[in-house]
Amino acid sequence: MFEEPDMLAKRQCIRNPEYQAAFQIFDRDHSGTIDLQELNNAVQAVKRSVESGTQQSMFERPFHAKTILWLAGKYARQGGGQIRLQEFCEMLQYLESVKNIFTQIDTDRTGDISVSELSRALKLSGFNVTGLPDGGGDALSLAVAERIGRAYDADGNGVLTFDEFVQLRLEWDSYLDSWAAHVPAGANAIAPQQLLTILEAIKQSLEPLHDLAMNPLCAGLSGFNAGHFLAPMFYNSMFKVPRPFLHTTAELLIRKFSGGAVLLTFEQFCILMEFLKEQKTKFSAVDQDRSGSISLEELGVAFAQSGLPLPIEQLLVVARRYDQDRSGTLEFDEFVQMMAEITNI
Repeated sequence: MFEEPDMLAKRQCIRNPEYQAAFQIFDRDHSGTIDLQELNNAVQAVKRSVESGTQQSMFERPFHAKTILWLAGKYARQGGGQIRLQEFCEMLQYLESVKNIFTQIDTDRTGDISVSELSRALKLSGFNVTGLPDGGGDALSLAVAERIGRAYDADGNGVLTFDEFVQLRLEWDSYLDSWAAHVPAGANAIAPQQLLTILEAIKQSLEPLHDLAMNPLCAGLSGFNAGHFLAPMFYNSMFKVPRPFLHTTAELLIRKFSGGAVLLTFEQFCILMEFLKEQKTKFSAVDQDRSGSISLEELGVAFAQSGLPLPIEQLLVVARRYDQDRSGTLEFDEFVQMMAEITNI
């Protein structure tokens, strides 16, 4: 649902002499491919061109490792982290289109965009957060954009740098593609089974990122931490024992985010995805062995970290209420049900 160059433009971009020259420059070992380290150098050059003459140019910071992995996930899925000339040219074409949108919005040349500007940037990208033709500057669009943007504001300063905006675009590509593939054109609301189907599609689309995160070359990327990168993500092998969400979980989530309705709208889906990422991060923080379930003791840690410390007696009551299979532990979907009921959106 993000607008990108059409297929003809993608095929022809390999003829761009600037892209070809850039490939030769960054393919330092002359292997005919760009690896993760060489990719890091290439996108750093793009970052400098975007931030030239802005306040950001005063601080030389590398492209965040998360963004490098998302780019590799989009353009090196078949190459184990290796990008060939065609994919490299498509990547530069993609970054150029994102750069054009970013600079259109960053009219005061600060090198970053605020939340209010993010809503317009998303609209220019073809992503209407309300699903309505006139969305972008209205209160609902701003609220959804604020919820989405907050997840990428790494330093919490209320604005997104070009790096953070690229990361947002890449990650939401996966979510929007899954929505578009399973929701009929023109429809703006989904039932529980459709939500389950979309979530499973997202898990499949993000599995290659898990494989890339395990690539030894990632260890050399500045600030990279595989655990932190994967913590909020939905991918097939995120737990040792795969278990899809229960239908009751989907029903509860739709009721929570739709205000009690039986269908979930597009903008509610957007907020739901950020909620699920937050809960996955909390769950991963205590499920250290990736078993996909947490014990009562681990649940206590999760509650404390969420600012909701409970006495052991109340904790037992809560755990038993959501332990639907009576396993003595909470699986992720049971944990999500619990957090959906006891936390505010």
